[in-house]
Amino acid sequence: MSSGRKSGCQSADSPSQYDLSNLAERILATVGVGIYILQKGKFAYVSELFQKITGYHKRDLIGVNSIDFIFPDDREMVRKNAIQCLKNESCEPYEYRFIKKNKDRIWVMETMTSIAWRGERAALGSFMDITKHKQAEERLHREEKLFKTLADQSADIIAIINREGVILYENPAVTKLLGFLPEERIGHLAFQNVHPEDVPLVQGEYERLFGADQPSVAKAEVRVRHKNGEWRIFEAVASNMVNNRVVESIIINLRDITERKKSEEDLRLSEEKYRAILEGMQEGYFEVDLAGHLTFFNDPLCELIGYSREETQGLSYKMFTKGETAHKVFQAFNKVYTTGQPTREIDWLITRKDGEERYIETSVTLRKDSAGNAIGFKGVIRDITERKRMHQQLNYLATHDALTGLPNRMLFMDRLGMAIAQCKRNKNKLAVMMLDLDHFKDVNDQMGHLVGDRLLKEIGSRLAGILRHNDTVARLGGDEFVILLSGLDRSEYAAGVAKVILKSFRKPFVFEDQEIVSNASIGIALFPDDGGDEESLLRKSDMAMYAVKTCGRNHYKFFSDVA
Repeated sequence: MSSGRKSGCQSADSPSQYDLSNLAERILATVGVGIYILQKGKFAYVSELFQKITGYHKRDLIGVNSIDFIFPDDREMVRKNAIQCLKNESCEPYEYRFIKKNKDRIWVMETMTSIAWRGERAALGSFMDITKHKQAEERLHREEKLFKTLADQSADIIAIINREGVILYENPAVTKLLGFLPEERIGHLAFQNVHPEDVPLVQGEYERLFGADQPSVAKAEVRVRHKNGEWRIFEAVASNMVNNRVVESIIINLRDITERKKSEEDLRLSEEKYRAILEGMQEGYFEVDLAGHLTFFNDPLCELIGYSREETQGLSYKMFTKGETAHKVFQAFNKVYTTGQPTREIDWLITRKDGEERYIETSVTLRKDSAGNAIGFKGVIRDITERKRMHQQLNYLATHDALTGLPNRMLFMDRLGMAIAQCKRNKNKLAVMMLDLDHFKDVNDQMGHLVGDRLLKEIGSRLAGILRHNDTVARLGGDEFVILLSGLDRSEYAAGVAKVILKSFRKPFVFEDQEIVSNASIGIALFPDDGGDEESLLRKSDMAMYAVKTCGRNHYKFFSDVA
């Protein structure tokens, strides 16, 4: 054995060729871009991340033509772009569809450059998966197309206005109602054709909507100048479009009510003309005495409430108005009686003769005799059932999870806040249970997202079936659910519910010929023991749940046991 140092040997502190190669592989695996090398059109090298993105092992790729993995419709485009890059001409990243090993198509963004590889000419390619970005673009495009289709078909003017008061969009109805082409208005100030007397009202509502950090609605009647100089009266409904608590723009619906306003004025001319005009209206018209019995009405009102003209004569409004709504209507009419001022847009739920419920919107004015004494009321009714149901549907979508139909985080936090207030009054407890599925990612990876979604829906249904009617189960997102148990006398009840849930999860979820057993980890936080507000209870139940995850999963823990 020699103690001398061999001449020409590598220093112990210097990295070996193997170390450098291993370091390069690690760098390539973490940069977020799949790297590959082609020689004569065939794969000569693929990085670890390239394999992960595409699902292929390098043995599936090395020596195989790269063009075989490109979606057929995109091959010629990719070939031309690659040639341009390899010629050192202007080379911009290009996008195409790549066929993964599982036959899924993904969108990738790629660039290529010419290199030398092991002494021969080669092409170095790099790409990244942009599928989610493309899907978001396509979804946005579909939503924009849907909005434009609906807006183009609307008989009302629909406009979008930015913070500077400039019109960004206006639908074709502006041509019919105001005589302008949309391109004559887009890019101009929205208020320049508003009647000067109405500008302060419009400007005030505009500033209020842009000053809000939550969705808000404004309604008003405004006069707008037609291209021919005529003033038209519109019913304007405006709402702000909020993104991350910032108002980006306002969308306005303008309904031309000029003719309606003129009709209301003409009604005073004569009884004959009065009745003829009323029967030509689409809205229902009514007159009642001070006791609420119908004394005069038009055919649309009869059609709306479902009674014949003979049955409607002398009918009390209480016959088609139930419970709290009848009380609300009485108060609205009484206000008109005591103040003498008309009221507009009273929302009114009626029950037709056939039992069908309809939503109506009515304006009410006090009727007086020639001596000025109040003798009853008159008003116009419009059926707003579809609009009301759309609002209800939008409200449901805003407070419920789209996949499972369970309450979402916003609705859950609202119910939790009310439950805390009730517990404070009753001096009892409540429990917040955070539930996370164990190894749910494996279901998505192995069986696909459709099966994963079906599993989430079944789990939501199974959880709802276990709980009491006054308890709440919500989906926060992903595979995370949260449960509210209110009005508890003992914390042991929460433990019992957790055990029942875990036991129920032992029963497989069956989808066609597939059985899935999904376990769960549950963390429990108690009020008032672990926290006195919504956020702290949610946070501590989450901490308890993660403690279960670290201790083997498929169990439950109270926060007090891990704090």
